[in-house]
Amino acid sequence: MPVSPQAPPENREPRAYCAECGRPTSVCVCGALERVATRTRVVILQHPRESIVPIGTARLAELALPNAELHVGIDFSESARVRELLSDERAPAILLYPGAGARDLANEPPAGPVTLVVLDGTWWQSKKLLKSNPAIAKLPRYAFDPVEPSRYRIRREPERHCVSTIEAIAHALVHLERGETDVTPLLRPFDAMVEHQLRFIRSGSEPRHVAKPRGAKRTRFPAVLAERAGDLVVGYGEANAWPRGTPLGDGSEIVHLVAERVVSGERFEAFVAPRRPLAPSFTHHTGIAQGAVLSGETFATFVERWSAFLRPNDVLGSWGWYWSEALRREGAPLPERVDLRQLARRALRSRPGDVEECAARLAATPERAWAPGRTGRRAAGAAAVARALNRRAQGGT
Repeated sequence: MPVSPQAPPENREPRAYCAECGRPTSVCVCGALERVATRTRVVILQHPRESIVPIGTARLAELALPNAELHVGIDFSESARVRELLSDERAPAILLYPGAGARDLANEPPAGPVTLVVLDGTWWQSKKLLKSNPAIAKLPRYAFDPVEPSRYRIRREPERHCVSTIEAIAHALVHLERGETDVTPLLRPFDAMVEHQLRFIRSGSEPRHVAKPRGAKRTRFPAVLAERAGDLVVGYGEANAWPRGTPLGDGSEIVHLVAERVVSGERFEAFVAPRRPLAPSFTHHTGIAQGAVLSGETFATFVERWSAFLRPNDVLGSWGWYWSEALRREGAPLPERVDLRQLARRALRSRPGDVEECAARLAATPERAWAPGRTGRRAAGAAAVARALNRRAQGGT
């Protein structure tokens, strides 16, 4: 279902995006979607950088195939769901990947229903996924010889035998379903996406061809949004803060922290035992039970886990600086930081309001909060804002 933004400032209309296919509503392809039931289970493992490509096809395959799952990441060894799928003896896993040792699906199709594992990304990215997941690399490999060149005319493939992810899945299903399932509807939203894009190019309606009104300025996004979306970690921390003017009101300490990588979806949560008495109004303001905090881990244990979660190239995005500054004062490690509120203000060219209001103005619908209390709500809102800003940075709007 399309989501509509509020009236934008300065007569500048931002794009609205379809919540299903993820495409701008002007080029939504949901009307061409038709569900294709298969006995073959399809598991798409997507490189994080591919997940932000606006003309990617993995999402279309996931929407069209009821028996398909899409997982984003690099190392899937810690994913219980992926491990479960790969070990299901009722539908043994096979890997769709060309190269030496790969069997021909047309001449040597596996017997019985299988779980088809597909790597989604550029060739460099798929090789990275293969190298990072030895268990997947050891799966029986299968390939096919396309009978026609790729229909992906808006993205150049490196070789004639290379096709888009959704085309590869369709080709494979032709052989795996043994002619019992018509898979042609699977490619209809893909064809619609390609035609939409080519129509914009032919008509000169691409944003780069549109004359800008005099005085209009293009929003410049920092590299963390335009080029390093996979490095962005969005977090929110809830503090034990006493009123100012009271004996304990000269500072605050973080006692509940959640963080999420906006591209891969990896998550971190910690309840940290307070280092001083808990403020009487804590539960009233945060919606978090005192017991959850009082029984939390030590600050030292939290720091150890937090350090293990962070990566060298991470950028921490937060709504303002309050909670991250509280962590810094206590000596917790922090990567490079960016203020999402300031980035949103630049994108909207007006005050963004609170994080939930800002998400609505950016046509971003927060996912259901996965952490309790105010922490969960605000973290979900901040993640929605970050994803919306990423889309704008990638699309240049």
